[in-house]
Amino acid sequence: MLSDVLHGPQGSYLDLSTLFPEGVFAYVTLKGFENVAPETLREFLRGRGRDVLAVHRVDQVHSAMVVRADQSPCSADALVGSAAGEAVRVVTADCVPILLANADGSRYAAVHAGWKGTLARIVESAAAMVAGRDVSGITAYVGPAIGPCCYTVDGERVAAFAREFPGWLPQGGSAPTLDLQSINARMLERAGVPRDAIHVEERCTACSLGLCCSYRRDGERAGRMASLVGRTA
Repeated sequence: MLSDVLHGPQGSYLDLSTLFPEGVFAYVTLKGFENVAPETLREFLRGRGRDVLAVHRVDQVHSAMVVRADQSPCSADALVGSAAGEAVRVVTADCVPILLANADGSRYAAVHAGWKGTLARIVESAAAMVAGRDVSGITAYVGPAIGPCCYTVDGERVAAFAREFPGWLPQGGSAPTLDLQSINARMLERAGVPRDAIHVEERCTACSLGLCCSYRRDGERAGRMASLVGRTA
């Protein structure tokens, strides 16, 4: 999928809310949206008609740690919320942001899946916490991330992924690369999430110069994109 780019006073963004159950909202802010702090995102949500009490965040450390929103802020890489009138947020600049919600919207999650988190299957852990017993009711959005066109890695990293996900990586090519979006989407499907409920954003952050933040492309000058999901009050 290729979501429409929308524009607001704070910058450009994607609105993914129609993908999710009624009462759940989801957004991704893009390059040029300078401030992704929780208070700024609350203002952004109010401008979209979503008045929330809190936007929860974590100190992202490239782990496989999944925590509840009421445990934040803490060191982790995925947040699961359940309160109405609240949202959870992760920030990325090449890593994969993943937003999840269960069938009735009573639980929702934001996941930061870099290569370490992907290798440790963080999205599976987050989906299990969101779903409870019924993973088949989950809706998932796999957001903009660096694609295999730009994500060349060393042979040791590819070998680690080949051991963890045998048969999942494409063979051949002039340089070893990884497609973290596809791997995370496939993990969700293997866990029981229906394929048609997994929405993958077909944008490479490194290629999308004017649209997406990319650490691989811009280094320390790269901004950050916020991916957030929550429930209306």
